[in-house]
Amino acid sequence: MNIPYGRQHISDEDIQAVVEVLKSDYLTQGPRVKEFEAAFSKEFSIQNSVAVTNGTAALHLAMQALGLSRGDQIITTPISFAATANAALYCGAEVIFCDIDPETYNLCPDHLAKLLTSDQVDHQRLKGVAAVDFAGLPFDYDRIGKLCKKYDLWLLEDACHAPGAKYGQFFAGAHPAVDASSFSFHPVKHIACGEGGMVATRHSQIAERVAQLRTHVIGDVQDPEQPWLRQMVELGQNYRI
Repeated sequence: MNIPYGRQHISDEDIQAVVEVLKSDYLTQGPRVKEFEAAFSKEFSIQNSVAVTNGTAALHLAMQALGLSRGDQIITTPISFAATANAALYCGAEVIFCDIDPETYNLCPDHLAKLLTSDQVDHQRLKGVAAVDFAGLPFDYDRIGKLCKKYDLWLLEDACHAPGAKYGQFFAGAHPAVDASSFSFHPVKHIACGEGGMVATRHSQIAERVAQLRTHVIGDVQDPEQPWLRQMVELGQNYRI
């Protein structure tokens, strides 16, 4: 017997929604994207949601928006999909792995505390921690969040398997200890877009930065004599959903 890698559930309502978009004026960058972002934020009590190409893009853009750059260090778990560490490598950062809790398979706060006092990390270069909600189980936001605050590190949540999961009263993506979270809409995830992802954050400036970076950082220039003018002010990505 072959066990399928995944089997998505597509309803007639889903199909009709796609048909409506196909018949509309927009196949990308249209009003449905903003509707999706707003609905996602409302459903999971998230302040800001920015839709992107996929979960890996969400991780990459979140790290860029948090300021990760070449020569920096980041701590993450070795028990995850490759994208969690790869996104940091895209930024030119060094990845340091922290061991897991064998009961939860999530990044272990005790191991993290020891790592942060070891010579494996350079606190001049270390910028943040990327923790994963493994198999949808939220990691220990409180303890890991306190460690990040103590060492002045940002905390990124890889919540690609965790939409709807809760840690206490907070949904994944909405805990105040977390600076940004990534979600995936690959067909094996809870919400399927074929491909797709979301960056969730309580910081409006991070959301604005992600929105800029996902579309080449090409913005509008307020010049009434040249209303068509667009400028690319720095290097971004084409990471639109």
